Amino acid sequence: MKRKGSNLDEEESRLSQLLFNKSKDLVEKLKHNDIKLETCDKKPAWVDDDDVDFRADIIPNTKSKESYSDKLKQKYETLVGTPNWAKLNQKIKTEDEDDEILRSVGHLHKKKKSAFLSKDYLELKTFPKINSETGNEGPIISCVEFHPKMSVALVAGSSGIVSLFSIGGDVNDKLHSFKLKHFKVTATNFTPEGSEAFIASKTNHSYCIYNLVKAEPTLVQLPQIVKKPIIFQMSSDGKYIATSAGYDEVYIICTESRELLRTLKHGSNVEAVAFSSNCDQLYSYGIQGEVSIWDLSTFRVVKKYYDHGCVRASCITASPCGRLLATGSGEGIVNVYETSNITTSEPVPIKTISNLTTKITSLRFNATTEILAAASGFYPNAVKLVHIPSYHVFANFPKPSFNLYQVDTVNFSPNSGFMALGNNKGCAYLYRLKYYKNY
Repeated sequence: MKRKGSNLDEEESRLSQLLFNKSKDLVEKLKHNDIKLETCDKKPAWVDDDDVDFRADIIPNTKSKESYSDKLKQKYETLVGTPNWAKLNQKIKTEDEDDEILRSVGHLHKKKKSAFLSKDYLELKTFPKINSETGNEGPIISCVEFHPKMSVALVAGSSGIVSLFSIGGDVNDKLHSFKLKHFKVTATNFTPEGSEAFIASKTNHSYCIYNLVKAEPTLVQLPQIVKKPIIFQMSSDGKYIATSAGYDEVYIICTESRELLRTLKHGSNVEAVAFSSNCDQLYSYGIQGEVSIWDLSTFRVVKKYYDHGCVRASCITASPCGRLLATGSGEGIVNVYETSNITTSEPVPIKTISNLTTKITSLRFNATTEILAAASGFYPNAVKLVHIPSYHVFANFPKPSFNLYQVDTVNFSPNSGFMALGNNKGCAYLYRLKYYKNY
């Protein structure tokens, strides 16, 4: 799959320019923008030759040119005063002073960001589809993954084609695209530093490591005991991969050495797994609703309990803050637990969300744990965004006038500035969440 000769060098250079140099320039710009200048050492913008040759006796008894100019300046300031634009070393007006002015002009008042995300209305803007330039990632977009460092998104689906796009502008430019033969992509993860992407398929015993700098995909064999990675999840620190063939074992693989570290025996067929926010625990979710909590330092089970009211398990996810754990069932029910309470004998969810009626296929918290996204790929427009901690569903999304079709996956960018949806029509939709100011 490598290119030969100079073409490979050119491709590597192009990708490095687009991806990493872009990020570097952005960081430099942010650094410069953060500098606040309190004083300004100004110099005259020009020198008038007539001033030098000026000999009028406006101020008598002056012996030198310098003293004449000084006395002329003093005379002018006494009679006229110094205009604001001519004052040197003046303090630049701050943002607070601007706000004071805006408060006095009514409709021009500057709207300040609220301290908390509104629970009733989610301000968002629809951006062009991420993959509008390609549209060949497959009829089902199963993965939309945001790069951890740059405004770049990876889109992949059932065709085995993986594409990288620069996002956030009027056009989402394609950076690179490649095809994995006989590879229906079902899981993607970027490493924490963003130099590699791990790509897996339920139908293939190998997984792919894509090097973004070299634009080079490499296929890696899973340990022999793992037949097919029905489940494939990387920890947020990039140290572990948890995978399962859908039976009662979960396999923990070292990301760096690619070796099998331990086999965890769950006791029933595993439907989903999730790492805790600090990656010291793993949650495995059995088909009958049994949740096992594993200590990854000893690879021993800490606690087992049954998800409240679950008939058939589907999804599980942990919040980035480490305080919440959410489960989704085949009946469309989402339970939210406080992690501090799940060690009790019979944990009870702090909230049960029943707005969906079909199997949950995607469950995701945003970076600040203020939004929980739940979607079902088995019914049109079956996606809900839940405000936390009020647990109100945002009424303005999705819009009734726009058909999203079956949404299979939902994801947020690292700082929640963007949200992406992948559906069964080959579309990866992109939205800008206005409350969050950063990518």
